Amino acid sequence: MKKKRLWLTSGAIAGLLLVTLAGGRLVSVHGDSTPTASALSVPTKVKTSAQTATVDKLSGTVKNAKVTYRQAGQTGNTATFNKTTSSTDAKAAAKIGAQDHSGETVKLKDGTQAKEQGVMGHIYVTWKKGNWSVTTVTDTTQTLRTAPTTLASQVDNQLKQQQITNQKVDKGAVTVYSTAQEVPANQITWQNNKQVSSVKTQQANTAYAIAKSVLN
Repeated sequence: MKKKRLWLTSGAIAGLLLVTLAGGRLVSVHGDSTPTASALSVPTKVKTSAQTATVDKLSGTVKNAKVTYRQAGQTGNTATFNKTTSSTDAKAAAKIGAQDHSGETVKLKDGTQAKEQGVMGHIYVTWKKGNWSVTTVTDTTQTLRTAPTTLASQVDNQLKQQQITNQKVDKGAVTVYSTAQEVPANQITWQNNKQVSSVKTQQANTAYAIAKSVLN
């Protein structure tokens, strides 16, 4: 399916940063033989200025759970949250692919060193924050409106404000698109010990909200 791109100006991005979590947290995800298992800390509803995502389905166990979100009137998923548990830390880490940090050296607004490269109609800017690797993806048709490094700096700042990349994890990876996506393509994934948690969303700000809820 072809991804739909709706360009967000700097003002629109700023507006979308007002994220509201509503409806509290899910009570629990029960294990097969553990009906009193602890809660899985994801919000039941995530509201941004552009989208309201509500839990549609919840399945699995405490160690291996899946939560899907939908927006009213949509037939497809707006977002998904997955949590898996592997037999070893190494196997868990292997579930998070390495991001490409090659290309021309550039700097973000806060001085962070990053790499920029163009691949098949897109410009990728990638940088590291602790054990986190972050990549922003800008369609080359949009570069006259906002430079790729400007988008990357905005994403870098938002990830810090939402207390995501300043969280200690064994391994983490973030991919954010410059535009809203028709299918969940924005992704935040992290590993701690044997567990891997992953959020995929149409809107980047929805991903920030879900990830922040689980990480904090």
